[in-house]
Amino acid sequence: MNKRIEKLTELTLDGEMYVSPIDTEFDREDLFLPKSKMEVKRLCECILNQEPKLTPYSKMTGFFRFNDDVVGDAFTRIGHIETQKVVNQFLLKPVNNLSTMEWQHATADYKKVLTKGIKGIIADIDASLIKHNAKDEVEFLNDLKIVANVIVEWAHKCSKRADEFSKTVENPEYKRNLSRLSKALLNVPENKPSNFYEAILTIYLCFSADPDSLGTLDRYLTPFYKKDINDGVLTKDEAKEYLQELFLMVQATTPSSDYRFTRGAESHFCIGGYLPNGEDGFNEVSRLIVESLMELPTYIPQITLRWTKKTPHEVFRFMMDCERKDPNKRIAFTNDEKRIKCYTEICGFPYERAVSYTTVGCNEPAFLGAISGSNSKGNVLRCVETLFHKKSDAIVNIKSFDEFYKVFERELYSDLDIVYDYDNKYNLCRSRDVNYISSLFFNDCIENAKSLTQGGGDVVIASPMLLGIVNVIDSLAVVKQFVFDEEKITMTELVNAVKSNWIGYEELKNTISKTAKFFGNDDETSNSVAQRFYNSLYEYLKDKKNLFGYQWLVGDLVGYNEHHKWFGNMTKATPDGRYDGDNLKFGLEQGEGRDREGLTALLNSIAAVDEHAIACGSTVTNISLDEQLIKNDDNFEKTVSMFETYFKNGGVHFQLTYVSKEDLLAAKANPKNHQNLRVRVTGFSEYFVRLKDSLQDTIINRTTKTR
Repeated sequence: MNKRIEKLTELTLDGEMYVSPIDTEFDREDLFLPKSKMEVKRLCECILNQEPKLTPYSKMTGFFRFNDDVVGDAFTRIGHIETQKVVNQFLLKPVNNLSTMEWQHATADYKKVLTKGIKGIIADIDASLIKHNAKDEVEFLNDLKIVANVIVEWAHKCSKRADEFSKTVENPEYKRNLSRLSKALLNVPENKPSNFYEAILTIYLCFSADPDSLGTLDRYLTPFYKKDINDGVLTKDEAKEYLQELFLMVQATTPSSDYRFTRGAESHFCIGGYLPNGEDGFNEVSRLIVESLMELPTYIPQITLRWTKKTPHEVFRFMMDCERKDPNKRIAFTNDEKRIKCYTEICGFPYERAVSYTTVGCNEPAFLGAISGSNSKGNVLRCVETLFHKKSDAIVNIKSFDEFYKVFERELYSDLDIVYDYDNKYNLCRSRDVNYISSLFFNDCIENAKSLTQGGGDVVIASPMLLGIVNVIDSLAVVKQFVFDEEKITMTELVNAVKSNWIGYEELKNTISKTAKFFGNDDETSNSVAQRFYNSLYEYLKDKKNLFGYQWLVGDLVGYNEHHKWFGNMTKATPDGRYDGDNLKFGLEQGEGRDREGLTALLNSIAAVDEHAIACGSTVTNISLDEQLIKNDDNFEKTVSMFETYFKNGGVHFQLTYVSKEDLLAAKANPKNHQNLRVRVTGFSEYFVRLKDSLQDTIINRTTKTR
């Protein structure tokens, strides 16, 4: 990186580039206005009252943030009063140990503003006004138009400030940079960008409207990059410099004092993947994005490679090589083959829209210009607990595993009814707020004259995250193996052992721990049970939509919070060997030495589990490897091939950690001596010593693969 970027990096990591909101004094008589008019008036006044962040080293500016007095962006939900009400009552607060509300992620449609500018978006609003005549729809569209014009005014204010500031700067190069910035802001985002620099500037300024994911950045920027390179007005080093400033400014949107500053899930986006024409999208701009980010000692943003069957081996190896060399662990991997199958066959999206997905946050999928429709966590293990602790009379006399499974499935579906009903309820409460600024940049909101909070998007999925899936599979496998296949114990004995929290049944628990055919060993028993369970999920969800008409899918990740602990604390012992109160498992991972047959067996089990792709919602697969499988070059080549095969066989996702269990235990015991130990958690990366105990324990308990 050059000296200018080095200085911006220093300022960013010191927290000096953070943009604080400036309080705005509103007219008290605003309270006499209709609600939407007051909200839009105050939103616009707030935007125009902000001041752009400028330094002598800046080539970009324009980011602003809101305070709690206005209805701000849809990611932070600042000023969304009705959302805050339900958040206060249900966020991270489990209901009947079955459901709890969580946050939502989204990604703006930067392609829209890059191809038509704000002027084009206003033209879209005018066209939609011709089609809609309902009062609320017309009011909403007119409100969007007011906000769109204010964004242009804001850019012009930034232009003026950049010009004024340039006159105070002595360095001739930096003075020219600020002068160019001032001129560019008179063109964008009002008009579509004329070059690569203006395209990145447009993205950064509009990032204020939804400071979450950057979406599919390589696709947006490729036309501008190629044109400028061909015209001889841009060099690769200049393009890298612009990208690095964008990434630094994205990092700077989180205060350095905030715990999220070092967490890699913020502003997660994708590169590569299928294009609408069916070709693989990884190109020279994709590579440049990765190289640019890898030079920065930052934590945000995170990148996921979308792998396809057409992805060259060299590209996959390049990305895994970058991953192993990245001390801040900002790279993850997902499989387009399985995801596109889900989005076209189950969700029914046109292929051209299905390929526009990105992964956001901790690995939640969202489509270009769309919100992630899921917003809750569910305890899927509760149905097993119910059968063994409350309804054991229904299973003690069962004669076959098929008969047992039917009873289990009824209980599963009963709980899923509640989980998905609560997901609807949380969304219903969120929908009482109308969002204006984010809806400008979200697909279908203008066409449908409806806020994104109210189901304005047409291509959205919902995937409540179900925790304890592997616990369920292991519990079912124990029942099948020990009670029915091998007849080593009776159902009554297993019920009594579980009800007793394994006290007095220590020998049985030990036998189960050592010999049970747990998930992840690529054996017929656990594979068949896992596949049957996912088939049940598919049958339950294949035709189900949420209140906005979005297809429901399955997710399985935790995110930043300890849902696996909170649910686990209230869940009694289960047949998989859990004690009362033990944590639940999340994601498709195994641990505690239960995956005895090595890495290949684990990957084979995961890849085969979901033939219908019903679990292509918010899913995560954490893999812990012995560092020699990564750092030794000969072993690394084999590891790359192994994960490539995993994707070819149907695996959806993976992210890697290669820190020994001994180092993790030492870090937990003496955190001050292991401050720089960084791991992948659940769709994000973080310094191990900054994690909560339950997340640390989960990582420690992952089985480290040596082959």
